[in-house]
Amino acid sequence: MATTPDYLGARNSKCTIITNSDGTTAQTIFTAGTNGARVHLVSASTDDTTPSLTLMKNDGTTSCILATFELPTNSGRVNGAPAVDLLDPAVIPSIPADPGRFLTLGADETLAVAMTTTLTVDKTVHVVVDGVNY
Repeated sequence: MATTPDYLGARNSKCTIITNSDGTTAQTIFTAGTNGARVHLVSASTDDTTPSLTLMKNDGTTSCILATFELPTNSGRVNGAPAVDLLDPAVIPSIPADPGRFLTLGADETLAVAMTTTLTVDKTVHVVVDGVNY
């Protein structure tokens, strides 16, 4: 923890594309800075048929599952099929249920996703994360 107050600083955003060749291996989708980070958005879209993924938080030693999500077919890819909010407080009750909701990560902690089964060949899942480092 910092010895002086830290305020929100540099934006930290990433887009990760998961393919069939990634299998069910966890993919790091966000790494907090040396003073930690606040994550405001984690969304997933796909062109596959209802794949599921697991969202995990790692403190450098242990990976803990936050939730598992089923992505509707073509979510975030066609009109009327929105991307899936992976910070949905209805699925992860510890996330504040307000418009300014966020997930706090400690120094150098990471978020990762792993597919529960391998994606169909030539299909993808895109995971977008937006946050700020302290």
